[in-house]
Amino acid sequence: MAQRSPRHLSLISSSDSRSRESPSRNGSQPTSRRRRRQRRTPSSSSKPLGFLNGLMKPFFKSSKSSNSTSRFPGGEGSQTAESLKPLVSQLRQRQQTREQQQQRLKTPPPRRNRPRQASTSPIPPLIANNRRNPNLPPPPSSQSLSRRPLSSPSSSLSPQPPVSARPRVSKQPKRRFSPMIYGARLLILGVGIGVISGTVLSVLSSLGRLGSSATPTTANLGLESQLEATPTPVGVETLPLSVQLNQEIQTVKQQILALTPENSDLKPGILLVDLDTGGYVDINSESAFAAASTIKVPILVAFFQAVDEGKISLNEVLTMEGQHIAGGSGDMQYQPSGTEYTALETATKMIVISDNTATNMLIERLGGAEFINQKFLDWGLHNTVIRDVLPDLRGTNKTTPKDLVNLLTQLNQGGLVSMKSRDRIFRIMEKTENDSLLASGLGRGATIAHKTGNLKSVSGDVGLIDLPNGKRYLLAVLVERNDEDSAAESLIRNISQTVYESFTRSPETETESTEDSEVEESDNSEDTEEDDQ
Repeated sequence: MAQRSPRHLSLISSSDSRSRESPSRNGSQPTSRRRRRQRRTPSSSSKPLGFLNGLMKPFFKSSKSSNSTSRFPGGEGSQTAESLKPLVSQLRQRQQTREQQQQRLKTPPPRRNRPRQASTSPIPPLIANNRRNPNLPPPPSSQSLSRRPLSSPSSSLSPQPPVSARPRVSKQPKRRFSPMIYGARLLILGVGIGVISGTVLSVLSSLGRLGSSATPTTANLGLESQLEATPTPVGVETLPLSVQLNQEIQTVKQQILALTPENSDLKPGILLVDLDTGGYVDINSESAFAAASTIKVPILVAFFQAVDEGKISLNEVLTMEGQHIAGGSGDMQYQPSGTEYTALETATKMIVISDNTATNMLIERLGGAEFINQKFLDWGLHNTVIRDVLPDLRGTNKTTPKDLVNLLTQLNQGGLVSMKSRDRIFRIMEKTENDSLLASGLGRGATIAHKTGNLKSVSGDVGLIDLPNGKRYLLAVLVERNDEDSAAESLIRNISQTVYESFTRSPETETESTEDSEVEESDNSEDTEEDDQ
């Protein structure tokens, strides 16, 4: 090849410089063709190497040419190329290391063991900045890449040991406070405490029941347990009434005691309870008397209690058999054996006409005398018992005025039976045909639901009385006598009349009568003083 002149070389270099400094198509600042080719290359990893190759290409061409000594006098180009080879190899090595790091980042190891590689090369940020902004100046020379000034090419381009990567310290994320989880834990804790406390209380209550079962208990019937503690009246301290007894009515008691003649064979037992005020009169109310037909009242209550429990229906058919037939009061005894009656009809005849045969039929249907006696005890009727079938002429069936009043008190307050059955019981008792005792001592307008009883040794009556002025009271009178003494019946009528008059007397009338008595007493005292003089 012919050797070119220096002028020709200068023209070529000037043309190359003009081509490098020619403006771009869009009118921006001048850029080289090599940079445009670098932007077109798709691989990001080859751009740094292409950029360096573009910078070193003139030196490599001069080293390969045969006339390098002629172009670069003294062999300076070959020495410079030889001195840059270690730099290029080091840059390629670092680029490969960076590519390997990027490949490892794409498939990261477990979080706790993943090392953190710190790159110490300043070349990639410079290349990236140059790629984003093509108007930046070319990268610095190899002398500026080293941290220390170059003393010699060999010493400045010596390979540096790779920087060891420090392992990343994995920090566990802090748990955030969740109010829902906290509330759920509190709820579970509360439920557990409640279950444990409930179990302990149930065990303690069962132990308490076992301890209390060893002591005798008394039936607490009616609504007495719901009332406040009050002083116990004399003579009715064990009476479980549902009304609050206040004080004894002394005036009425004295009037009743005055009705009993002296040196009489009559032995009365009386209990009067004012359902409005709680006043009472108690005269030998706990003494047991022959019950006679008054025993039919608790039997009637037991019948309607069985109706409420579904053990018997009102329209159930009962057959009268030979062992049921009894003498005394009632008309069922005149019917042939095998006659059928409904349960309601049988119970009505037992009260209205005091039929003894109907009573025996109901006793058997309800389960027998022993079963009914147990019910009496459950109701608090401790002195009421059935020992013989009706008519019980020997008087073995017993009761007390206190038990009879207690029973009617519970009925009046809605105890023992349902309200419907209670109303039916009182309607049946209002139809009692024998009105010779308590009913005969009442005035016009008063109503009574009662049941009488008469034997040779006893006469009695018990009832709930409603007066026209709105007063309501309970009265039970049993009089023990000798050989059908009619004085017992007269005493019962007089007692009923006395109580009726005391309850119908207005407060104004009582005040006037009290003032008249005081005036009479003062007049008598004046007369006495005059006689003494």
